[in-house]
Amino acid sequence: MASDRTIRELEERGMRALPALESETYDGWVLRAAGGYTGRANSAAPLDPGELEPAEKITYTEAWYRSRGLPPMIRLTPAAQPAGLDLVLEERNYSLRDEGVSVQAVELDGSHSPVGLVEVAEGPIPRSWLAMLASLQPRVEQHLDAARDLFSRLPISSAFAAVRRDGAPAAIGRAVLENDDVGLFDIITDPDLRRRGLATDITLALLDWGSQHGATRAYLQVEPGNSPALGLYRRFGFEEVYRYWYRVAPE
Repeated sequence: MASDRTIRELEERGMRALPALESETYDGWVLRAAGGYTGRANSAAPLDPGELEPAEKITYTEAWYRSRGLPPMIRLTPAAQPAGLDLVLEERNYSLRDEGVSVQAVELDGSHSPVGLVEVAEGPIPRSWLAMLASLQPRVEQHLDAARDLFSRLPISSAFAAVRRDGAPAAIGRAVLENDDVGLFDIITDPDLRRRGLATDITLALLDWGSQHGATRAYLQVEPGNSPALGLYRRFGFEEVYRYWYRVAPE
């Protein structure tokens, strides 16, 4: 099992790779909001035990999210603080939102060769890439204003990959570099063009970009039930480091 330090490091990396529109630290918990777009940007991360009792922090967290028109949601990991928080939330009738997310990582050796058909743009997010994301991911279209604002806050050390077919987006992905880690996010393929190796091409291009910029480790997040994605990442050597899951307050 991964150490608490490793989990904490990857959790913080992931939060910086997708900045929220609003964030507050309350006694060791990081509360984030982004208009409802993505669970990670609209949930509380209990990173440190702090000094207050869990009940007091939960009450504050609930009021914080409800005042913003969002359901109170807490993202838990095996390193969540204080220990036993998941049971405390369950006793308060917090429900599990879904099966959670697998955070996986692989050491890089610079051996991933890019594919020429993949376009890779660095720096601020290109408008064309955001438009492609919206066309491939319906929830982005539903939260377009929040997504546009959120993505404008991404770190400059970002890369945006895309493959087009007849001028239309076929597959996309993005990467964020921080020190010697590169995080891969939003790897999406047009449902009509799956099983053609496009996600493999995108992943190769992003891993190569990370290696070329000094990354020695790559990490990503994938749903445990997404068998095709799990198979793809396994071929690249990714292995699970830990899982996180969401508890949602009762209405």
